Amino acid sequence: MTDFLGGIFSAVLKTNEVLEKGNLTGCLRIAKESIFTGLNNFKVNSIFDEVSSQQFGFSSTEISSLLQDYHLREYQRDIKDW
Repeated sequence: MTDFLGGIFSAVLKTNEVLEKGNLTGCLRIAKESIFTGLNNFKVNSIFDEVSSQQFGFSSTEISSLLQDYHLREYQRDIKDW
């Protein structure tokens, strides 16, 4: 399966003359090390990166609103710690 997917991604993303840039989402880092080894310029963006962290998740205001709506305000400190 690794060889099969590696071949597909290499053909679609690496040797495709009409493709300038390709984005893959939802891939685990372990996949990068196994099925994407034939690709170059591979960049991993994580939700833990400072730039990406502002694009994912909930703001403090949204969390407070959700907790209030579901009558779970007592968990606010625990969620903030998370």
